[in-house]
Amino acid sequence: MQVIDKVKAIPKVQKFRYIMIFLASASLLGPLAFLPQLVGSDDLCGTLCMRRFYLYFPGMTWDDFFVHVNAAAVGVMAFGIILLTTLIFGRMWCGYLCPVGGLAELSSRMLNDRWKIEFRSLPQVQIRYGYFGFFLVAMPALGISACSLCNFITIPRLIEAMSGEYRGMVFLVSSVGLVNLGLLLLLGVFASKGRAYCQFMCPIGAADGLVNRIGANLPFAHRIRIAKERCTGCNVCARNCMCGAIKMVDKIAVVDQVSCMSCHECVDVCDWNALAWTTPPRHKINEPKRIKKNTEILPVPDWQAVHFHGGGAVTQEGGATKGPAVSWMSVFNAMILLTVVSIVIVGSFL
Repeated sequence: MQVIDKVKAIPKVQKFRYIMIFLASASLLGPLAFLPQLVGSDDLCGTLCMRRFYLYFPGMTWDDFFVHVNAAAVGVMAFGIILLTTLIFGRMWCGYLCPVGGLAELSSRMLNDRWKIEFRSLPQVQIRYGYFGFFLVAMPALGISACSLCNFITIPRLIEAMSGEYRGMVFLVSSVGLVNLGLLLLLGVFASKGRAYCQFMCPIGAADGLVNRIGANLPFAHRIRIAKERCTGCNVCARNCMCGAIKMVDKIAVVDQVSCMSCHECVDVCDWNALAWTTPPRHKINEPKRIKKNTEILPVPDWQAVHFHGGGAVTQEGGATKGPAVSWMSVFNAMILLTVVSIVIVGSFL
């Protein structure tokens, strides 16, 4: 009965999100995997790969780039659709459809909190884009395959192993498989909210986060926005954000659109309706031309997707905003650290 009560207590948007993740997982992974089979593949590799075609190899030419694009044509189209959807609606792929990050999240949410590791307070932008730069340039230069640290391989192989398939079992007992399984458990299943891998190591998520931030000020773009005049500073949204994308600045919640996955959980837990998945405010449309005598017209909430001020960033004149100041030296340092760690890992394979 307690399980049923807990399921009933899940907000409608989260139930919809979990159902979409389950359907995407059934469609793309495991014994069914009928969507990959439509293009002659049995997993998310090969022509479906969305992670390799934009890597820079030493001496690479434009002809080489187009060869990589042709080799992963379906993955390139899927990647383009993901970014276009993000530009308009927010990170729908990462938050609602990605079977790899979604399964890790669901597994983590079913685990008791006492077993979980808290990663959300770490400097996400520096680590994420340090690794992204390492993934784009350093890994190819060092001769490290992009498949070496890829959860798009690990989870399908894990499902194969659980169903008794030989390929999956062989992968999981290999050096590469054990490292990837460890990352899946550490940054997925045993991570608080289950999205640490998505936040730190997923190259698709890194590109998607940049597009999410770029589109935040578009007049037609839906984003998780905050009406600061309603925010009480209770911090409930920040504690529940699975990405650690919400911080409290002067007791007002602030959303980092580079990290936000548009999952709607912060909206569900806010009792003050200070958060919403919506477009920018349209004051001129909603303000009446004339006001009735003795009638008070309440102002339209100023839904802001980006509103940084103080030490991290500044608010410009006219309402336009700059994003948070990122220490790119920290990003570079993270890239160097990850390169050293990866050399050690690859050395252990040899």
